[in-house]
Amino acid sequence: MAALSTALKVGRQSARLSSTSWSRFASSKPSSKSNTYRAELGLGRVVNLSAGCAALPVEVLEKAQKQFVNYQGQDISVTEMGYRTQNFYDLMHDSEDVFRKLMKIPDNYEVHFFNGGATLQFAAIPMNMLGKAGNWNTTHYKTANYVRNGHWSEKARDEARMFGHVHEVNNCPKDLYFDVAEGKDWNIDPKGAYLHYTAADTRQGFEFQDFPYDAVPGNMPLICDASANLGSKTVDVSKYGVLYAAAHKNFSTSGVCYTIIRKDLIGPDVLPGTPTMCNWYRFSTAPNKVWTVPVVFSVWLGKLTQEWMLERGGLPYFEDLAIRRSNLLYDLIDNSSGFFRCFVNDARFRSRMQVVFTIRTGEGKDEQLVQKFLDETEELGWLDVRSHPLGVSSDAIRITMYNPQPYETIVAVQKFMNDFMKRHL
Repeated sequence: MAALSTALKVGRQSARLSSTSWSRFASSKPSSKSNTYRAELGLGRVVNLSAGCAALPVEVLEKAQKQFVNYQGQDISVTEMGYRTQNFYDLMHDSEDVFRKLMKIPDNYEVHFFNGGATLQFAAIPMNMLGKAGNWNTTHYKTANYVRNGHWSEKARDEARMFGHVHEVNNCPKDLYFDVAEGKDWNIDPKGAYLHYTAADTRQGFEFQDFPYDAVPGNMPLICDASANLGSKTVDVSKYGVLYAAAHKNFSTSGVCYTIIRKDLIGPDVLPGTPTMCNWYRFSTAPNKVWTVPVVFSVWLGKLTQEWMLERGGLPYFEDLAIRRSNLLYDLIDNSSGFFRCFVNDARFRSRMQVVFTIRTGEGKDEQLVQKFLDETEELGWLDVRSHPLGVSSDAIRITMYNPQPYETIVAVQKFMNDFMKRHL
């Protein structure tokens, strides 16, 4: 238990983890005055390094636990609330209010908690943004610009292709996207209805650290899937037409897509046949913006998490945390003399949310080391660090650290990596 206390003793953020998982790598003893956060949910928790559903603050989970049966003394669980009752309208309003405060969202933008994750919005975006054009044949050839920078940008592109013409502004011949061309070299169709990009791709550990806004034509709405990094840095919402993110990475659990839409982009002029669940105007004009049954629990849990984030200083705090946390691993990798090797090496594109790497070449005997690393971490109780192959025969190793991920967790990951390297040099 001494080792466990050491690994968790900073009070900023915390997670209750298996003492077995930490005991090999936490060395110093805690002070008797340590204000270690003690979780109430059982004796231990897994080390959640998953890309989703992601780690959530134990404080938030415990608060939800205590309020689950009797929400704010109203003698009802949140999950029992009628979605057309004042109780829920108040909850929805409070959830939007705290999200607006956290993200500093201007008044000329609407906030929606749409059902489904980001994938449903992959279809909703072209349906709402391409609009009508008299008949299906002419509508089909309306153009949208898509930036390619990994797996999820590909998913968004493929969905949009079903509803209009997609113009890809850049391309990687190997389809790996460890970097992208400079924005000035993008081939953007000036007649396109919008330009879409993915802020961070979880598969290879790519993230735009400085998106080239000046490459986007001034009258063209910019649309961003920010599922992997929303809330991890300050962002000027006014630069976007639409900014959206699946909730289960940085804010809540699965089922909700946080969507920020500039009001002038919402209207009845949508593609023919657009389903109600994809029609922004239908939701915007519904009473209290509730057209159908929302995912009540996810909306509420997100509210609790964002209140927790604001208490810690909001986006500036979490941006600083994301930099310090990811640098723990990048510094080790870059100074390992090639034992560990990232796929994304340009700092402009390195993700703070996922550090993705392999061991040496990842081939032959090195592939055996990758598998040994994965086997050992599985034995330690680490959740979901195995990722997809990225141009080599072995699986990649991926360490995920979304907003609620404790710094102390990544300290212990770094200690294990350093120990593993010493044992296999």
